[in-house]
Amino acid sequence: MEGPSTAQVPGEDPLVFIPRPTLQLRAILAEQRQALSPADFSEMAAEITSLYNKYCAALAALPPGAERGRALHRMMDAAVDTASAVPISCKKGCYGCCHSEVEVTPDEVEVLLEVVLSGTAIDRKRLEVQAAREPRSPEWAKFWSIENRCVFLDGEGACRIYGDRPAACRKLIVTSPPEACTTLGATVRPVRMLFAELLLSAALSFDADRLRSISQGLHPRLPPVGTT
Repeated sequence: MEGPSTAQVPGEDPLVFIPRPTLQLRAILAEQRQALSPADFSEMAAEITSLYNKYCAALAALPPGAERGRALHRMMDAAVDTASAVPISCKKGCYGCCHSEVEVTPDEVEVLLEVVLSGTAIDRKRLEVQAAREPRSPEWAKFWSIENRCVFLDGEGACRIYGDRPAACRKLIVTSPPEACTTLGATVRPVRMLFAELLLSAALSFDADRLRSISQGLHPRLPPVGTT
């Protein structure tokens, strides 16, 4: 499988060559454009292009499927480690972010499929409800709705597949109090990590037209209940 095009096109947007840049990556670049001189920002943009190309090449060198999905997760953990000195508030059992529409790559769908078929039980009815939604459905904006709850959470709010959780989950860490993530209108302060956002943007650029939420990717791949 060929990787996404990584040739930069001249223009105002330094991310124009990335098919699916994350919102956080755009936020980082917007901040740096304001903080740096034009020459320094241009140099930073060139470095971003180079690093993005390296991430794309590393992913393209792997066979598509669960193997590449887990390699992405290892690479994401390494990228997140670059912010290890930042005091974060995330801990086991705080799960406000686990009520969101999490986008996963086709490779990550294969990882999750393996997890479920190996015996991890999930709420199939809730998965079906979530999978039936249109992308960016307003249903996901219903704060703290039980129907938005990730099917991989346990009764205590802990992730039951922590080692195989998607890359989008791995990079989402905050410095604000955990209760802010479950309080409507509270200010949540995510940690913005350039390497992590570039890596996820590279991963999302592969088969970009096949990106789905966890539920939309997993539900069609599962055999009917009672046939496994």
